[in-house]
Amino acid sequence: MDDLFEHAMETERDKAINGFYTHFIIFLAVIAVLALVNLVSGDAFWIQWVVLGWGIGIAFHAFMIFVRRPQQEQKLRELRRAREERRQAQAPAAGGPSEPSNPA
Repeated sequence: MDDLFEHAMETERDKAINGFYTHFIIFLAVIAVLALVNLVSGDAFWIQWVVLGWGIGIAFHAFMIFVRRPQQEQKLRELRRAREERRQAQAPAAGGPSEPSNPA
């Protein structure tokens, strides 16, 4: 049962990391196009505001995926481990059968 939970966590972690990298690649592509537009148009240099605003969003996304999420997963693993230890400590000794036998 724990293996299934661990596999689900890894799958969710992989999806989250892939989502971040997709976000980052789109960021780079759009910024490259906007920088080109800014240079060709000859207007005032405005691309830095787009980079700053979207960059803050990228940084927050990276923090949530690579810092906050592993902390939460570690806390969940610790809680699950403590719960399992309590269950094992409360379980009756497995020395004999738990159901009375019926002599026929």
